[in-house]
Amino acid sequence: MSFILDSDHCIAILRKQLDVSAWVNPLVPLLVTALTVSELTFGAHKSARAAHNLAQVDVLLEGMTILPFDAAAARRHGQLKDILRRAGIPLADLDLQIASIALSHGLPLVTHNTAHFNRIPGLILVDWLA
Repeated sequence: MSFILDSDHCIAILRKQLDVSAWVNPLVPLLVTALTVSELTFGAHKSARAAHNLAQVDVLLEGMTILPFDAAAARRHGQLKDILRRAGIPLADLDLQIASIALSHGLPLVTHNTAHFNRIPGLILVDWLA
């Protein structure tokens, strides 16, 4: 099974706090969203060692498949945003976009941020940092 990694798990890998080999088959690619790439790139740029951290992000992403925020995810995002708005439990657009990509692909999201993501109906969450 494939998994979509959220930024917190990617950061844990970069900091050598998480070894994903215990969780995944090496023949199955790990996935990230284009939005996670943006978050990782922003974090690297704002750090004191931007060039070094950007290079580390590049190495991490070489072994992953990057999923775009496409039309299917955008439609899911609009629907979920309205559902959460009506329920009075809105979620930041970036997190909702990441969740929408996971849902549109029918894949679990690997995140430690379950407090935000658990309000999204149908989203399968996995936490390798718990």
